[in-house]
Amino acid sequence: MDGSLRVVSFLFLGFLIIASIHPNFFSSGESKVRCIESERQTILMFKQHLRDPLNRLASWVGDENCCEWVGVVCHNVTSHVHQLHLRSFPPPSYDYSTDVDTYDAKIEAYERSKFGDKITPSLLDLKHLNYLDLSYNNFNGTQIPKFLGSMGSLRYLNLSNAGFGGVIPYHLGNLSNLHYLNLEGNGLYVNNLQWLSGLPLLQHLDMSYVNLSMAFDWLQVINKHSSLLELRLSNCTLHYIPSISSVNFSSLAILDLSSNYFENTSIPSWIFGLRNMLSLDLYNNDFQGPIPVDLQNITSIRHLDLSNNQFQQFNSKLVV
Repeated sequence: MDGSLRVVSFLFLGFLIIASIHPNFFSSGESKVRCIESERQTILMFKQHLRDPLNRLASWVGDENCCEWVGVVCHNVTSHVHQLHLRSFPPPSYDYSTDVDTYDAKIEAYERSKFGDKITPSLLDLKHLNYLDLSYNNFNGTQIPKFLGSMGSLRYLNLSNAGFGGVIPYHLGNLSNLHYLNLEGNGLYVNNLQWLSGLPLLQHLDMSYVNLSMAFDWLQVINKHSSLLELRLSNCTLHYIPSISSVNFSSLAILDLSSNYFENTSIPSWIFGLRNMLSLDLYNNDFQGPIPVDLQNITSIRHLDLSNNQFQQFNSKLVV
């Protein structure tokens, strides 16, 4: 990773950390924006059906200004609720110096800390909500609520590792303003991906660990998204990478197709035409033969992982 990319990465990571720890970072503390009464009531109704074992939403009470509540961000001018940051914490990493019982206790405590139970349609009354993060919670294998597809102002939707299950509702394809969609790490599956065609502004898509084995049209649908910058489809039970005559998502910077064990014996040639690629993960896919020299055409690349394939030799002409 060169210096400029490293600086950008650190700045972006720092921004995410600050935003997740203190969501009202987006608001001016001196503006004293007062929340709209109907939206305050909506948030309180939403809270009634949400399990909160650690009482993290203790500030969500009474007649207080909801724009100052934990996880709630209001617009500085209109006072409308624009963002709900309700993610829980990622699971604790395993430390080999820690005994198993201690680690298991940490996991149990972690599981008990998550939001859960039910997401109610009361959220539909937040007409101006453009950011919703429910990641790392536990909704007990329930289906992603279909009504989320009616929240037309959403630009950012993160449901990753939130314990949803079943088929992904095609209603999400109605979110025509969506720029960011993360469904990674859930017990989810699709019958097809045609609903993605309704998201013309999509820039970041992560469906890693979603079962896409029935989505034979996956690449044709993805190829309609010319604004796509990041695509993560790791561990999706994809069987085959189709060929395409021309790549419409040529601005793609991050591509992760790892751990799918494709029936293809070689890396498809269209990947070599992604000249703006910064990160490429194709590990655990059982590709064979020599590493294609055409990879040197992607001169922008900074991260490349081709491990755990069946490449027979390293091509000395390959420069990354």
